Amino acid sequence: MSRIAKIALGVLVLLLIAFPLLVNPYTVQVGITTITYSMLGLAFAFSMRVGLPRLDIGAWWGVGGYTTALLMKTGMSFWLTALIGGIIAVILGFLLFSIALPRGMMAFFIFCMVLSMAFYQMFGSVPLFGGWGGILDVPAPTIGSFTFINKPELYYMGLFFLALTLVVYYLLYNSKIGRAWAAISSSLKLARSVGIGVVRYRMANVLIGNFFIALAGSFFVAYYRAAIPTIFSFQAGAIVMVYLIIGGFMHFLTGPILGALIATFIPEFVSRFKGYIEYQSIAIAVIVILILMFLPLGILGWVDQRVKPWLYRRKWYWRISRWGVKEEREIPA
Repeated sequence: MSRIAKIALGVLVLLLIAFPLLVNPYTVQVGITTITYSMLGLAFAFSMRVGLPRLDIGAWWGVGGYTTALLMKTGMSFWLTALIGGIIAVILGFLLFSIALPRGMMAFFIFCMVLSMAFYQMFGSVPLFGGWGGILDVPAPTIGSFTFINKPELYYMGLFFLALTLVVYYLLYNSKIGRAWAAISSSLKLARSVGIGVVRYRMANVLIGNFFIALAGSFFVAYYRAAIPTIFSFQAGAIVMVYLIIGGFMHFLTGPILGALIATFIPEFVSRFKGYIEYQSIAIAVIVILILMFLPLGILGWVDQRVKPWLYRRKWYWRISRWGVKEEREIPA
């Protein structure tokens, strides 16, 4: 990471920490929603690393959310329910994906669509899950005597989960298994020719993704204090691919977060005007169409192609990037 990137990252972290202190409660609420969608967008980008576009995110999001809602109603700690929800998503995922993954990407794609719709119907139809009215009055998370009930506290909780997700994904992307995923994404035939077990590595990818999708569901239920089927619908899960389109396909960590930020804040801003709440979906559609027309590689792809080359030609950029770096001296023979 360059010096400028480190400085920018430090400033960003400080802004994220100070965010609830600088804005009104409504904007903090939008920030919490953005955090949730960022986690879901990261999961979609994570599966794209092995060439698997996921349309079942709503299903596993609901598994985490409903597990937390049901278990917290019995008095169990939120933190334990979040862990259990992730484990259930991994176990169910292994049983179900063992059927679809060996049959290739197209079979997996269709299987995910059917799975998401089936889970949505199950959440709304089975009495255990509260029917279409859902499970209401979920208790607030606690740590000892401290209760996460106000928006700033829930924001910081979500920020912790987002940071945890980013760290785990970053470490995986830069590990041996991450290099195998990159090879699978580049060429299946080449990956198989060098002895990479494609199905096994893909299975590991989607199961890890399942855990963090369920974690996002647990967090959202802790914030929303309810688990309702319409929240975890197929449409809600499928829209996360938009975040990667907006942010940039080649940026698996920063792209989904930038996309979630834009796709959440702009429609929410539009909906605040009286009589315009129905135009939220139209606003997202317009953003996506403009991005595909003028920035086919996404916003960060445009930064790579246009902004960075322009910066590299500026002397002041190099002075800042080299600030504090000692020049290496040639060692005499």
